[in-house]
Amino acid sequence: MNKSMKRTVATMMIAGMTVSGAAGAFAGTNMEKISAFLNHSIGFKINGSTYIPKDENGNKLSPITYHDTTYLPVRALSNALNTPIQYDSKTNTIYIGTSTTDQWVLTNYTAAQLDQIVKAFAGFDGFEDAYAPQMMIKGDALQKAEATSDGVNLLFTNMTVNVSPRDYSHDYDGTNVTLSNGATAKWYNVSGKDMLTVKVDDRYVTVSSPNGKLNKSQVEKAAASVTKVGVAQTDLVKVLYTAAQLDELKKAFAGFVGFEAAYAPQMMVKGDVLKKTAATEDGVNIIFENMTVNVSPRDYSSKYEGTKVTLSNGATAKWYTVNGTDMLTLKVDDRYVTLSSPNANLTHARLEKVAVTVAKVGAVQSDLAKVTYTTVQTNAIKDEFAKFDGFETAYAPTLMTKNDAFQKVAGGDSVNFLFKHMNVQISPRDYSVGYDSTAVTLPNGVKAKWFTPSKTAMLSFQIDDRYVTISSADNSLTKAQIEQVATGIARLK
Repeated sequence: MNKSMKRTVATMMIAGMTVSGAAGAFAGTNMEKISAFLNHSIGFKINGSTYIPKDENGNKLSPITYHDTTYLPVRALSNALNTPIQYDSKTNTIYIGTSTTDQWVLTNYTAAQLDQIVKAFAGFDGFEDAYAPQMMIKGDALQKAEATSDGVNLLFTNMTVNVSPRDYSHDYDGTNVTLSNGATAKWYNVSGKDMLTVKVDDRYVTVSSPNGKLNKSQVEKAAASVTKVGVAQTDLVKVLYTAAQLDELKKAFAGFVGFEAAYAPQMMVKGDVLKKTAATEDGVNIIFENMTVNVSPRDYSSKYEGTKVTLSNGATAKWYTVNGTDMLTLKVDDRYVTLSSPNANLTHARLEKVAVTVAKVGAVQSDLAKVTYTTVQTNAIKDEFAKFDGFETAYAPTLMTKNDAFQKVAGGDSVNFLFKHMNVQISPRDYSVGYDSTAVTLPNGVKAKWFTPSKTAMLSFQIDDRYVTISSADNSLTKAQIEQVATGIARLK
């Protein structure tokens, strides 16, 4: 249908529309009784094809003739004309085309939903990349993602999105349309249900609204937003704090008695940048270009209703909304961390990925040196590990404080690395068992615990199939420094 004809019909629709639910709003005050005729003799042709208007139950609708003017059934024609029609009962306003009630939001898949989507696609050889819509009507929600024999179904409350190597529209007559992103799509009908298929990269995407809540225009907008997800949404890079930024972090936390240790995210979305760190009355704000991370002894989420989620490290967190901004709060050691994206550039999934990397940091990040072993030392380390049956693979510390130095390696019921200022034990045994301990999260996200036998603080954590215990016999290293050294334990090359 050309634009001028569409405008003419739309004008007729405005003149005599019958919108479901609108009559009750006007009854008794703005309704005027008239005498009109149902005109069963008028037929419809759209782009040369016969069209029969029907209501939501499939019953045939006829135009009304009143004083030589024909009034068409607007609700039935809205889909045929690809023009969304909505009625706002609060303002008694009918919207044709763009509506203030037609609000689009980012899909903001949770980490668990993304994992489900990725797993659904993973079983298809040569078709593993996950695709999903990035936009949906406000109020819609992803229910589940499931693999089929030749594709993946993403089931939302109000729409179904199928991604397949197969073009389902091929066997049906239909109408081609151009989407907002310039892609050509095809509308067709299967068993009374309107379907839209569009090719996206090497696959075909078919979108429909089984419950009829979305009109064709809305389905087209959702289809245009389908793109690759997974890798792009977890596109994180390490935050490399400068010495000045670390000093600013440390100073911001220093003013809190019993809360001095500085915490900050170790990862950020690629392209983001740290702007500043500022102390508040009850916490510290770490402000990035696309996110704000607040660390506080206070749980900001306690006063709000929200949704609990389990993060990738097993921690429980809570999503809630304050003044239109989504917030994520979780507990890290003895404090609460709240993340948000004030400019809405980061999805829930990205913020959840960043959240699990929030850990203790400090100036110690810039006073570490790399441990370089000589060939003789490397061979000696490997020999000590070879003495353990089933435990032959050699691991060693790769970081130390700048003023430290490796002395020697010794055996026993563990492999002992003796430095000038610290001892590192790698053993099949967990030495912390039987002692009171304090759990901490290392800067690399690994769970560890502090315990104190014979007045010497020791840090213990598991790496692969062994336990690592680090201490400073002369007490020259702080706990923060030892925790940083712990992140450098790795397989010896």
